[in-house]
Amino acid sequence: MTLYVCATPIGNLKDITLRALDILSSADIVLCEDTRTSKHLFSTHGIRYKRLVALHEHNENEISAKVIEWLEDGLTIVQISDAGTPGISDPGARLCNNIRRAGFNVSPLPGACAYISLLSVSGLSDNSLFHGFLPNTKTARSKILSQWADVSYAVCIYEAPHRIVACMTDIVECLGETREIIMGRELTKQFETIKKLPAGELLNFITSDSNQQRGEFVLIIAPQPKNIADELTTQQLNVLNLLAKELPPKKAIQLTHQIIGGNKDLMYTYLIQQK
Repeated sequence: MTLYVCATPIGNLKDITLRALDILSSADIVLCEDTRTSKHLFSTHGIRYKRLVALHEHNENEISAKVIEWLEDGLTIVQISDAGTPGISDPGARLCNNIRRAGFNVSPLPGACAYISLLSVSGLSDNSLFHGFLPNTKTARSKILSQWADVSYAVCIYEAPHRIVACMTDIVECLGETREIIMGRELTKQFETIKKLPAGELLNFITSDSNQQRGEFVLIIAPQPKNIADELTTQQLNVLNLLAKELPPKKAIQLTHQIIGGNKDLMYTYLIQQK
């Protein structure tokens, strides 16, 4: 038998798969982070559930033992969280481990995930790291943020509304005002906000409007920009800088490439950075 781990919408209740609806409708037991939230989802889609059981971070091991018994009895069990994909900064990891150790399969029902949703519209093509929630205290939070000062990959974090200003303040202090941040607030909901700004500007945007301090937040910290000058030789830089003083960028790059060679894309990016 199999435990199904099912993603549910992060905001818009229409963001659920047909397969998820089928299995939720046929499940003998649905494990819910908050049964009240889940009932609203089921009501919207006309799902007649048989039994709902609360599963949260404080009873995960206890419920795991019961799930093993239910699976041994041949019941269909599905786990969901309040929003998004279980196990991603939500309960579920311990449950999955316990069920696998007992010899049962665990199968995902893919769907909404706030991190992936924001990443898909971020415009970033770099590798990314998902971190989840930062610590509550400034000291612990700053210690982690400082580790990402010079990384070549994007980092995604989740943040709660009551901590968003403190978190952004620490990002500015640890990573600098110019570090690019992509913010997703209330993704897929009526008042969805997506902003891609330098950290200092984003902090000002949030603090200047109390409405932007409400809801659930996803933040993607862009990689530290490369110094393109380090990618070009001294000779290439000298020729390019000399020609760029007298010629349009496209012509300066073309002539530099003819004279001494080099990557045209890097040269173009270098000239843009100089401006």
